[in-house]
Amino acid sequence: MHGTADRLVVAGGARNEVSGSVGTVVQAGTIVGDVHFQTSSSLPVPQQLPPAPGGFVGRSEQLEELSAGSSEQSGTSQAGSRITLVCGTAGVGKTALAVHWAHQVRADFPDGQLYVDLRGYGPNRPLDPGEVLAGFLRALGIPVEEIPDALTERAALYRSLLAGRRVLVVLDNACAENQVRPLLPGSSSCRALVTSRRVLSGLIVSEGAALVRVDLLTAAAALELFRTLVGARVDEEPAAADSVIRSCARLPLALRVAGQAARLRPSMSLADLAADLREREVQLDVLGDDDPSTSARTVFSWSYEQLSGDAARAFRALGVYPGHDFDAYALAALLDITSREAGRAIDSLVRAHLVQDPGCGRFDVHDLLRSYAEEIAEQHDSDHDRRSAVRRLFDYYLHTADKADRVITPHRYRIPLEGVVRASPVFGGHDDALAWLNTERPNTTAIFQVADPVLDSHMWQLAYTLRGYYFLSKQWKDWTETHELALESTQRKGNRYAEAQTRNNLGLALLEQGKLDAAADHYEKARKLFESVGDIHGVSNALANRAGVLHHLGDNESALQELERALTCYEQTGARRNAAITLRRMARIEIDLRLFDAAVLRLGRALNLFGDLGLQLDAAIAFNCLGEAHHQAGNQVEARQAHERAVTLSNECGSRFEHARAHHGLGRIAANQGRTLEAEEHWEEAFATYTALGAPEVSELNDERTTLRKTPVPRQRRESPRQNPGSQNE
Repeated sequence: MHGTADRLVVAGGARNEVSGSVGTVVQAGTIVGDVHFQTSSSLPVPQQLPPAPGGFVGRSEQLEELSAGSSEQSGTSQAGSRITLVCGTAGVGKTALAVHWAHQVRADFPDGQLYVDLRGYGPNRPLDPGEVLAGFLRALGIPVEEIPDALTERAALYRSLLAGRRVLVVLDNACAENQVRPLLPGSSSCRALVTSRRVLSGLIVSEGAALVRVDLLTAAAALELFRTLVGARVDEEPAAADSVIRSCARLPLALRVAGQAARLRPSMSLADLAADLREREVQLDVLGDDDPSTSARTVFSWSYEQLSGDAARAFRALGVYPGHDFDAYALAALLDITSREAGRAIDSLVRAHLVQDPGCGRFDVHDLLRSYAEEIAEQHDSDHDRRSAVRRLFDYYLHTADKADRVITPHRYRIPLEGVVRASPVFGGHDDALAWLNTERPNTTAIFQVADPVLDSHMWQLAYTLRGYYFLSKQWKDWTETHELALESTQRKGNRYAEAQTRNNLGLALLEQGKLDAAADHYEKARKLFESVGDIHGVSNALANRAGVLHHLGDNESALQELERALTCYEQTGARRNAAITLRRMARIEIDLRLFDAAVLRLGRALNLFGDLGLQLDAAIAFNCLGEAHHQAGNQVEARQAHERAVTLSNECGSRFEHARAHHGLGRIAANQGRTLEAEEHWEEAFATYTALGAPEVSELNDERTTLRKTPVPRQRRESPRQNPGSQNE
């Protein structure tokens, strides 16, 4: 056989022999019938891209990543095929991104663009790569009768036809590596773009594919998309539009369905739509559609149905998880498995893009997927199984919070805890324990909302355990809400001791917010409850804490008498931490009575005890009190030293409030000595922290700053009796 051609395609026949000038030779099986010569100039140029998506918004970062890969390619300079894997959760807009970008760069691929929906996720069976290759070969000009039967031969012919050509291949909605590999061009002049809900790690490892992740839209892009869909109504009802966007979790598919619902019912206000979407029970119904491909519930189901049994159970468990983000330990508690097994389940969910991985060892599920997980959990798991999972989770948070509290609040009076101790993180020290409590705060708060009477005894114990953290962090809102729910649980159980402890700790949260009457009521009821159960230590705590109310009301003599009684009890029972706290509180009152020498002596005794016990937070509070005593006594050097020591200790223990209070005091000293600029610097730092915490001290500081700006030489002033009452005894 002799001939001259740019490309020789041999498909059939017996003995193959070529001589002459031939550009590319392709052999495919045994020759039967005629041999066809085809020049590259005669090959079709496929234009298979679907229409560009309407209303495409955002994704500038991902578009830049895709374009960077394309510009790096520059002809045949890059060895091997250029493959990009676009991954993201269901409905996040992977196809829209791929097709939008493909239309932008189609001129860079003059030999054509191939596109296929591989149906990896959907109601129909995934496409077989052999079927896809047959279609691609037909699009590239190969007659049906000349397409080889074997998958490997089809792939070889396909790669040969693309060799040296500049073709973009978009492989949409893939479910597995073996579905994609035969469809990848072999030439570095081509570009392959693969979209999938799973991270097809085999393509990254073996084929060197680049990964582009598609996450939820930014708030700005989501608003832009919703405005594109709905029009001026978004600007007429901005609050309702924002609520719709939040309920749709900034998921493009959900926003498009919600936008369609708004367009189809122009008489319905966005506020009504937002109200429907806020109801978890009907949320997925509102985002339903006659077309399965645009129904949120149906689209999510296609991802869920491809999970293994363990991963599916883990996903359902997230439907009963009352919190927000989670780690492997929390999931292990829910499923009653080891943290290593939980980690493997999380990996599967992350690869399936049913769980988000920010890369910090914590994971999250957006609200719509959480609603779907809750729905299928109710369908597949019994009520007993779901309640048992939450009880195990409560055990985990209760005992891990206690473990952390023992680090940040040592020598605290402890109560026996119910439940099972479960695997938890290792706390290397104070910073680790505080970091865990800070991170888990939204979850430990959310779990109090679980309405299960079986958890009543756990609730007050968790509230009691978290009190030390709340006192340190000054999270007054969470402190109050959790303790009010815990109080209700103690009353349902008829547990007078638990009710007394909870009221005692709730009283301080209210006292620190200036709610004196409510605090006094809780303290008095706690005292009576402690008396009824014969708890002398508890009675002393209630009396000492009630003294804080008397102090704020200006009845300092009565407050001192109450504290003297409590101090005697603590010293007799060896409760050294309680005794030290009481000494500090007595000193605080003596400062207001201008008994500065007595206050300094008491604070010295308290600081010795705090030092012996390693109580940094309590020591920081005491040093701030000492600084205020010296400042009002006119001992500015000693005052400055005390507040500077408080700065150091508050940084070490993580108390933002005491840090602010120390700078508040340092500003007073500077203002008193005429160093206006220095005073402003200290007060600016204190003001920022007070404001962030929602601390009532911000009002007093504002008055002092105003006075400083009006008065050339600031005058020394007396402390307000509202200043920090110090730790509560318990």
